Amino acid sequence: MTSTAWTPLRIAVLVAAGLGTAFWLGSLVQWWMISPRSRDGFELMGIALSTVFFLVLVLPTLVLGLMGRWLVFAAALGVAIIALASDTLWPWLPW
Repeated sequence: MTSTAWTPLRIAVLVAAGLGTAFWLGSLVQWWMISPRSRDGFELMGIALSTVFFLVLVLPTLVLGLMGRWLVFAAALGVAIIALASDTLWPWLPW
Protein backbone atom coordinates (compact mmCIF):
# COMPACT_ATOMS: atom_id res chain seq x y z
CA MET A 1 0.00 0.00 0.00
CA THR A 2 1.09 3.51 -0.66
CA SER A 3 0.62 6.42 1.68
CA THR A 4 -0.16 8.97 -1.03
CA ALA A 5 -3.83 9.67 -1.57
CA TRP A 6 -5.48 9.59 -4.98
CA THR A 7 -4.90 13.24 -5.76
CA PRO A 8 -5.96 14.83 -9.05
CA LEU A 9 -2.30 14.92 -10.11
CA ARG A 10 -1.93 11.20 -9.53
CA ILE A 11 -5.11 10.48 -11.45
CA ALA A 12 -3.92 12.68 -14.34
CA VAL A 13 -0.60 10.81 -14.40
CA LEU A 14 -2.39 7.48 -14.57
CA VAL A 15 -4.71 8.72 -17.31
CA ALA A 16 -1.71 9.86 -19.37
CA ALA A 17 -0.07 6.46 -18.83
CA GLY A 18 -3.28 4.75 -19.89
CA LEU A 19 -3.48 6.83 -23.06
CA GLY A 20 0.17 6.03 -23.82
CA THR A 21 -0.53 2.34 -23.33
CA ALA A 22 -3.53 2.56 -25.65
CA PHE A 23 -1.36 4.29 -28.26
CA TRP A 24 1.28 1.55 -27.99
CA LEU A 25 -1.30 -1.23 -28.25
CA GLY A 26 -2.92 0.58 -31.19
CA SER A 27 0.39 0.63 -33.03
CA LEU A 28 0.72 -3.12 -32.52
CA VAL A 29 -2.81 -3.71 -33.80
CA GLN A 30 -2.15 -1.44 -36.79
CA TRP A 31 1.00 -3.43 -37.61
CA TRP A 32 -0.92 -6.69 -37.29
CA MET A 33 -3.53 -5.43 -39.76
CA ILE A 34 -0.96 -4.81 -42.54
CA SER A 35 -1.43 -7.24 -45.39
CA PRO A 36 1.41 -9.77 -45.73
CA ARG A 37 1.76 -8.74 -49.39
CA SER A 38 2.49 -5.15 -48.34
CA ARG A 39 5.10 -5.96 -45.71
CA ASP A 40 8.68 -5.10 -46.59
CA GLY A 41 10.27 -4.92 -43.15
CA PHE A 42 10.26 -1.16 -42.76
CA GLU A 43 7.01 -1.26 -40.83
CA LEU A 44 8.92 -2.89 -37.98
CA MET A 45 10.68 0.44 -37.36
CA GLY A 46 7.36 1.81 -36.19
CA ILE A 47 6.93 -1.10 -33.80
CA ALA A 48 10.45 -0.59 -32.47
CA LEU A 49 9.91 3.15 -31.97
CA SER A 50 6.56 2.70 -30.27
CA THR A 51 8.07 0.09 -27.96
CA VAL A 52 10.87 2.49 -27.03
CA PHE A 53 8.18 5.11 -26.43
CA PHE A 54 6.41 2.68 -24.12
CA LEU A 55 9.53 1.61 -22.23
CA VAL A 56 11.07 5.07 -21.80
CA LEU A 57 8.01 7.25 -21.19
CA VAL A 58 4.87 5.25 -20.49
CA LEU A 59 6.14 2.48 -18.22
CA PRO A 60 7.98 4.82 -15.80
CA THR A 61 4.94 7.11 -15.71
CA LEU A 62 2.67 4.18 -14.96
CA VAL A 63 4.93 2.84 -12.20
CA LEU A 64 5.40 6.26 -10.59
CA GLY A 65 1.67 6.92 -10.76
CA LEU A 66 0.79 3.59 -9.18
CA MET A 67 3.39 4.05 -6.46
CA GLY A 68 2.39 7.66 -5.86
CA ARG A 69 5.98 8.87 -5.91
CA TRP A 70 7.61 11.76 -7.79
CA LEU A 71 4.25 12.81 -9.20
CA VAL A 72 5.50 16.12 -10.60
CA PHE A 73 8.18 14.30 -12.62
CA ALA A 74 5.61 11.70 -13.68
CA ALA A 75 3.29 14.52 -14.77
CA ALA A 76 6.08 15.95 -16.95
CA LEU A 77 6.51 12.52 -18.52
CA GLY A 78 2.74 12.39 -18.97
CA VAL A 79 2.78 15.69 -20.83
CA ALA A 80 5.48 14.27 -23.12
CA ILE A 81 3.37 11.16 -23.67
CA ILE A 82 0.31 13.16 -24.66
CA ALA A 83 2.34 15.50 -26.87
CA LEU A 84 4.11 12.70 -28.76
CA ALA A 85 1.04 10.50 -29.16
CA SER A 86 -1.20 13.35 -30.29
CA ASP A 87 1.42 14.67 -32.69
CA THR A 88 1.78 11.21 -34.21
CA LEU A 89 -1.96 10.67 -34.55
CA TRP A 90 -2.82 14.21 -35.64
CA PRO A 91 0.29 15.87 -37.15
CA TRP A 92 -1.66 18.99 -38.14
CA LEU A 93 -2.05 20.12 -34.50
CA PRO A 94 -0.15 23.39 -33.99
CA TRP A 95 2.51 22.31 -31.54
